[in-house]
Amino acid sequence: MPGIFISYRRDDSAGHTGRIYDRLATQFGPAQVFMDVDAIQPGEDFTRVLAERTKSCSAPVAIIGRQWLSAQDRDGRRRLDDPRDYVRLEILSALTRRIAIIPVLVEGASLPRADELPAPLRKLSDHQALTVSDERHRLFVGHRSRACRIVTPTQAPCPAQPAYSSAGFQCLTG
Repeated sequence: MPGIFISYRRDDSAGHTGRIYDRLATQFGPAQVFMDVDAIQPGEDFTRVLAERTKSCSAPVAIIGRQWLSAQDRDGRRRLDDPRDYVRLEILSALTRRIAIIPVLVEGASLPRADELPAPLRKLSDHQALTVSDERHRLFVGHRSRACRIVTPTQAPCPAQPAYSSAGFQCLTG
């Protein structure tokens, strides 16, 4: 299973995310980096695969663009407030497991403040972020390499594990 999981919103940061994926795949090998468009095959259950990969990754990377926090669904509701939003579930999985998440800020984005995030995601604002721009993509790989050595797959998860159900992800807290 890939150790690095890339979480992102396609309509917010797809270009930067693709470049980051390419650099990480070059450095660590494509089998070590999970990005949905490259790793989920046609016909696979998207929700199930994401649930499995977020539970098994050791180094989640959250790509945050300028619209990441305010992205809305078709009905005009903020996507992060939807308990079934994939980005929310990916971040929540790492927070629940208490593993280091590396927020990567692109396109001039800022790390959201805790009071801007839904309650289950507020701890994301405590994580040290990296800022990546067109000029700084090379620096990202060096920082990420050090982070990958710190975050190992053998870390013991906390007792509260996210679980998969037929309805999708379900976060079990306790």
